[in-house]
Amino acid sequence: MPAEPLHLPRPDGARLAVYRREPSATPDVTLTLAHGWSASAAVWDDVIRHLPADDRMRILTFDQRGHGASTPGRTPAGIGVLADDLQAVLSAFSAGTPAIVAAHSMGSMAVLMGAARDSLSTPVELAGLLLVSASSGQIDLRLEGYPPLARVVGSARTAIAEACTRAPRSTRYLRDLLSPSAAPRPATDVAAAWFRAILDFDVAGRLAALEDTPVHLVTGAQDRVIPPIHTCRLAAELPHARVHVIEGATHRVPIEQPALLASLLQDLVERTRVQQHAPSRDADGILRAAAHLLFTKRGTLGRGGRLTRIETWSARRADAPTRVERDALIDTRQ
Repeated sequence: MPAEPLHLPRPDGARLAVYRREPSATPDVTLTLAHGWSASAAVWDDVIRHLPADDRMRILTFDQRGHGASTPGRTPAGIGVLADDLQAVLSAFSAGTPAIVAAHSMGSMAVLMGAARDSLSTPVELAGLLLVSASSGQIDLRLEGYPPLARVVGSARTAIAEACTRAPRSTRYLRDLLSPSAAPRPATDVAAAWFRAILDFDVAGRLAALEDTPVHLVTGAQDRVIPPIHTCRLAAELPHARVHVIEGATHRVPIEQPALLASLLQDLVERTRVQQHAPSRDADGILRAAAHLLFTKRGTLGRGGRLTRIETWSARRADAPTRVERDALIDTRQ
């Protein structure tokens, strides 16, 4: 992606750093990638490098406000603000083309918040989603229903966030000493504010706007930040979701498995292009409904009568291709 970003101003004074790669021909699809908490747009660089050469696909990445080269603005941290920012990026740079959005962790929450508001596909056409390490809410381990040990861990994390807010310089020094990183990271007080916003996020039961949208849901089997159960719960609400569980992978899937994510994005691009030349949506919907009635077997439906496919992948070196080990159906009622 280009080293120098474009700057998209927001009403509260924030400036979003947007990195754009224009194709050589007139674009017929726009791919937008949103990163997660305490990361930057650079987390997608390896994924983009694994995408095949395409002279008609526009690619956008951007730094979330308060992250990377984007300024925080005056609005308090909240996932709704990130949803508004994503909508602004899509509106400014995706006009005239179908949009495919890939998002990781907190970025996925921004996508889902936009869907809960039923504003994500306005005024652009949302053609597909790739959500990595995603959740529809209830991330706060202090909530009732979590086991006692998890609630202790949740309380400890919240206490650390409070310390980062009260003493940002000291906690930033400790963070850099104990966990050094060459990648840009937000100040500890900024990171703490977004951490609390993540804890407050919850859109479960409000995702009807995505009922016709193709979605790939990817989770690392060893993800301890947002465990795979969150992906399974989310899949129960998305009729056209396909779940991919990567054995051996953690929360850092975009870095650990860029080739796999690139292949899933390419799948969405190809679907979008086929759809552009397919019969009308009404006719296509009739065909899908007929296929569902003919080929869906009794006993394989998840909650709400929806069928979800789950695939398990082996995690390998970042430069090696992954492969499907097992293909099965998941009953999301369990």
